[in-house]
Amino acid sequence: MPIYEYDCPKCGRFDALQKMSAAPLEVHEVCGSKVTKLMSASAFALKGSGFYITDYGGRNSAAITGKADRAEKKPDCASCPASKTAA
Repeated sequence: MPIYEYDCPKCGRFDALQKMSAAPLEVHEVCGSKVTKLMSASAFALKGSGFYITDYGGRNSAAITGKADRAEKKPDCASCPASKTAA
């Protein structure tokens, strides 16, 4: 059963263990005040390979993140179309 977090104007935040199919609490059992259900951070962990930049089979991190050098490389061969300059 998941734990849900609620906010009470008198008592502050508190947790309630409820079934997923149960209706949200409307009244705090301790003080009788109207409560609101809060969105809290989920608790999950990504396990296994493929979640980290170092897990991508030999490619360097610059290629993955797009932070590679933007320096232009000049081709070495004279017959390449990229080496010809427009006149």
